[in-house]
Formats: sequence, structure tokens, C-alpha cells
Amino acid sequence: MTTTPVTTYLDFGMVKRGKRACYDYREGQQAYDLFMGARYLNDLIAYRAGRVDAVYHPEDLRDNLRKHTALTICRRDGSGLVYREIGSSVMGAIDAVNHLDRLYQSVDTRQVTWSGADNSPFMNAMAQYTHEGYDLRLSDVVVAVSCDVFFAKGVSLLYAVHTEELLAQVLDASRIAVFDYTFTTGQRLTDVVGTGLPVTFLNLDACRERLEKPGKTLRLEPYTIRTYHLSPDKVTFECLYGDRDLVDRYTDLIEQRSAAFESMWGRPLIRPST
Repeated sequence: MTTTPVTTYLDFGMVKRGKRACYDYREGQQAYDLFMGARYLNDLIAYRAGRVDAVYHPEDLRDNLRKHTALTICRRDGSGLVYREIGSSVMGAIDAVNHLDRLYQSVDTRQVTWSGADNSPFMNAMAQYTHEGYDLRLSDVVVAVSCDVFFAKGVSLLYAVHTEELLAQVLDASRIAVFDYTFTTGQRLTDVVGTGLPVTFLNLDACRERLEKPGKTLRLEPYTIRTYHLSPDKVTFECLYGDRDLVDRYTDLIEQRSAAFESMWGRPLIRPST
């Protein structure tokens, strides 16, 4: 367990004749909001302009392809879709899905309810201001919300979910959940990573046990995050959870789309490690 105080900071300035000069310095939530707000506004503009390589992390296109594919296989005649994301980050998913739908033409984002949870009121307000005309339901509290598609990056879940019970409730409320996560194989572990916020690594077996439900399936594909795996009792997976039929259909379609998109884009959706 980490006991050393951690400060999130943003330092802006210049280098002149080899010397650094600080123009502005911010700490805490304001530092997070100023940096992450600019980062995700950059992505929003890039997707709206169709300039994918201008996205802060171009590899995020892979995650957005997963979101679009999950929404596609969840379509039902006569009813809208509910998309839920933890760490919704100005709801940039809308702009990414719109960009991809110029190719696939299978998701009407105006017919989707976009449900998000982000710990920053600033980011939630920014999402509302930049998506007028969309059905957004945003909060800074993580609760289980009935939805068709659930998505989260692992670090967002680490920040927001601190018990195995809550994680199981959040995932079980969806028809299909697409996420990645770093579990501990030992006791539940607390730490501080990335932006300085406290995180919790939940126990793998305890989560698996709570997710065993009739008609549901959990599929785990292992991969390595060097920063997290300095500890031998951490394991990271790309995860799929949900109705068995939907998970099967999603798996088939995402494999087809990924191969076709990489061929069209002319590069892998994830750059090879160096």
C-alpha cells in the first residue's frame, strides 16, 4: 500500500539557452482538468476533421473501433441503444463513432443514449457543451446503469471502482462489456499511478466468481503493461463479458473489421513494441 504523498501537477514554460523557465504551474484537480481537457478536445477536433493521425494517441482508434462494433451488434429494431462508459472524457466516443460510421454506416449516434461517469465536473460540463443535440447522461459517481454496451479503459476502472462487488454490478448491468483491466492474484491492492489519483487492483478470482451467471460469458486475453507488471502478482487482460450470443458475434465482427481496417489504413491498429 502506498503511503508517500503524491501531487498531480502541470508545468508550462519554455527552454532558452538550455535553461528551463516556468510560465505557469498548477496542481491537483485543476492540473488534471487543464491537461486532459485540452487533450480530449484535440481528439474531438481531429475526429470531426477526419484527421485520425492527429489524435493524441492514434492507437485509441482501436478502442473506438471496438465501441462502434459493440454498438453495431447490439442494434434492435424499434429501440434505441444505451452506451455506458466510465472515464467518459468529454464523451469523445461520440465523435470517434461518427468518424467510423462514415465507413460502416451502421450506428446513428443521435439515437444512442450516451451515459458517462467521470470524476471531473469540468470534463462532464465540457462534454455537454461540445455535444449539443445528443442525449447525454453524465455524473461523477460510478453506479450500475442498465445499458447495451459498457466500455472502460483499465486505468479508469482502477480509479473509479474499489470493490469486486461494484465491478460485478457495473458489468452485469450491460448486454456486452468491452474493457481491459489489471487484476491482482493476491489480496486487493491500493496504489497510485499515472495522474496521481489512488487506484485499486481487484482480485481476479473474486471478480470471476461474482461474474459467473447463467447465459453470460467472460473471456480474457492476456497482455503485458510493463509499469504494472513490475509486481509478480498482477495480470492484465483484454476482457469481454456479456450475453454469450453477443460476445460470439462481437468477436467474429471485430476480427473481420480489424483486419480490413488495418489493410485500408496501411498500418497496425497498435504499433509494435520497440
